[in-house]
Amino acid sequence: MKVFLYIYYFFRSAFLRGFTNTIRLIRAEGINEKKYGIATASIKKSNSTEFFHYQGAGYLVLFRIFEQIRPHTKNFCFMDIGCGKGRPVFVAESFGYENLKGIDLDEELVATANSNLKSYSLKRKASNIQFIHANALEYKYENQPTLYFLFNPFNEEVLKKVLQRIINSTSSETWFVYMNPKYLEAFTVDKFDLVKELKTKRYLEAIVYRIKR
Repeated sequence: MKVFLYIYYFFRSAFLRGFTNTIRLIRAEGINEKKYGIATASIKKSNSTEFFHYQGAGYLVLFRIFEQIRPHTKNFCFMDIGCGKGRPVFVAESFGYENLKGIDLDEELVATANSNLKSYSLKRKASNIQFIHANALEYKYENQPTLYFLFNPFNEEVLKKVLQRIINSTSSETWFVYMNPKYLEAFTVDKFDLVKELKTKRYLEAIVYRIKR
């Protein structure tokens, strides 16, 4: 079954991003897994209609996001909602974030993320990284400047509830990177400002928003 999934995602990516870009993404997987000392390149299916499957976000896409989207990293926290095995957290740390968290509903994925934390080879002494087994609908979000990362972790209804929960919890500057953005309607114009769109050929890789103040 996983073989068919990989084949599907390859041809989908080749159509949307172009064949050359897709090959670059695939090559970057092994190179950067070794560089970071982590193991995050896999797919784990979900049986839930609310919380979607795990797939590692492409390294080259993550690099592009963090090169272009840099709120004041020394002051901003970074939080990956639906963190899976932790890849975006480790990449964010390598780009200068020091206070980083990842939460996920899947206990096995969180255990793998913590295992990756032990082997992560680029960690700086000043950084604090945590992976937490938690439901995004119940988690107590903190009132501090934060960049939230979401790689399409759940359906539109859950996304709206999580966003509202974050809005209600903070008065601080708050940004969102929404990768593989399927439910753009959740980021309503009355509550969010559009900061940036990142595209590759036909594919919208990610959209960046911040809460209106």
